[in-house]
Amino acid sequence: ALPISPLRPMAQAGDVSSGGLLGEDGATCIKAELRAKIPRINEVAHYREARGLLRSLGGAAALRDELVFAGFVEPETGNLQTAGQPFNVFAHAAKGLLVQPKMQEEQEALGNYRSKFLICCNRPENDIHWDSSDPAWTTKASMSKRHRFLTTKDLHWQWFNALVFGMARGMDDGCDVQAAVREVEEMKAAALEYAKNVGGWSSNIGLFVNVFGHNNVNSLFVHILDMDHVGPAFEAQAYKNCPLDVVLKVLIEEAQDNMPSAKPLPVVVSSQKRSTCAIRGVGGATCLKEELTARIPILHDTGSFREARRIFREDYGGCESLRAELTRAGFVNDETGFLTTGTKPFNLFARCASGEMEQPGMAEEQKALGEFQKLFCVCCNRPENDEHWDSEDADWVGKASMSLHHRFLTTRDLSWEWFNVLTFGLSEQADVNVGGSLADAIQMLENLKEAALTYVANVGGWSTNVGLFFHVFGHNSVNSLHLHMLDMDALGPTYWKLNYKNCPLDAVLKVLKEEHAASTAAAGSRSPSKPSLKKEERSQSAASSMKPGKILELNVGGEMLTVSRETLRLAPEGSFLRSMIDAGWGSAPLELDSKGRIFL
Repeated sequence: ALPISPLRPMAQAGDVSSGGLLGEDGATCIKAELRAKIPRINEVAHYREARGLLRSLGGAAALRDELVFAGFVEPETGNLQTAGQPFNVFAHAAKGLLVQPKMQEEQEALGNYRSKFLICCNRPENDIHWDSSDPAWTTKASMSKRHRFLTTKDLHWQWFNALVFGMARGMDDGCDVQAAVREVEEMKAAALEYAKNVGGWSSNIGLFVNVFGHNNVNSLFVHILDMDHVGPAFEAQAYKNCPLDVVLKVLIEEAQDNMPSAKPLPVVVSSQKRSTCAIRGVGGATCLKEELTARIPILHDTGSFREARRIFREDYGGCESLRAELTRAGFVNDETGFLTTGTKPFNLFARCASGEMEQPGMAEEQKALGEFQKLFCVCCNRPENDEHWDSEDADWVGKASMSLHHRFLTTRDLSWEWFNVLTFGLSEQADVNVGGSLADAIQMLENLKEAALTYVANVGGWSTNVGLFFHVFGHNSVNSLHLHMLDMDALGPTYWKLNYKNCPLDAVLKVLKEEHAASTAAAGSRSPSKPSLKKEERSQSAASSMKPGKILELNVGGEMLTVSRETLRLAPEGSFLRSMIDAGWGSAPLELDSKGRIFL
């Protein structure tokens, strides 16, 4: 094993997010939280629940902040932005910046509604494949032989999605729920007017919206479908096709019941600024986590992990942007830089590692880690997930344990940069000249591997065919480090279901070693003004600071302490501090910070 570094101080157990996210499936934004909590929104109860959930997460003001942060809304005007990224197709069309071929004539079918609404079409290839049963098309082809979209020319953000209709009163001159009812009634009338006038459509018209969380564009679009000629894509997307009449029914209920969204409450609009991370809005993403998943839907080998690291650094601003996202979502304490361990958001493995939560029956299993107990913690799945490891029932495939023997290994170091392998070695404090942070990351991975294999060898019952996998950020369901340890001789259906995101530890290690080698080679070709110390020189430097008469400067978890050598000699014999003094730490290198101080 490589030398085991001292642990940094842990986050305080009482850390709790000041935001409203629950962190469902590791969500770092309201959009992901809604989708995880309500996987189907296609009927009255679902839509009603979604509106209630948004209120509990901070309401329309919190959602506006998210859209501003992602670049979809101009903070000064409250309008959807149409300049640069993210590209918002229906907003661009509504403003006249995008003119779809042959659609000018179809606007005439809107009649008197032309001044307020706009008809848009799908891509030609999507229309052509409307009746294709090929899985490659069922998620993106048009849902009917005749399929159009209705959008609004009013770019006020309150109309970007049905989720917030009538909830933005007091923000950017937003309207109340009664006015929203009237607006939705006009949307319905305009869509039916179009279908009646354009020609070729039956009288059986379906009008649907995709509620925020399940939408792939962050501007209004009402699906207008000829229900006499629906294709396979309609059935494939039925879980998120919410009828416009459902929206109307719930809004009327709220207006009659005088719901909070209809009251003239004072609302303070946040001064939220746009993120420095240039989110492109792929699939309607409003956060880096969703964007990465959309851009790299399969991440299970060296090539895909290498690409994830590249676009993370080059396209999205790297660790600075991601730390901001995790902090906004409540997963990172901005003052300490540690993962939070409260319950909102609930971060399972961070809670276990900190001792805030102990899983039943797992205390005994920690002993199988041997000397690695101080660095790492073994965690288990839910008992029911373990029990259904070999179930082929659709309700269990995807959430049951991946093997008869399935455990997780996490780190006790809650420094945020260790929360996921995507950020390993890319911290803003990384030494770009010599790849020092990458060296630490490689050591962490090799320690994790040895600890996992030590656990498997000691715990009993496992075969020697062991698989070690990570879920890279974007595809992870928990925002704290967890290495999947699997007995590959007894795999269940869930393993194959999740294979697209099971990235082997060895693949991660290979990529980090490549980056470290490239960084070291690049440093060798330059002449830095202050060359970093080699490992042997670091040891000599640390040892030299132990010479008699020296006053030592120590970096203790980020706090600087000045202490005399003789004071440290008061430590008990055999203790770590005493051995530093007595042996001069000649037997092993000490870790130094960027200023050459001993780091404890």
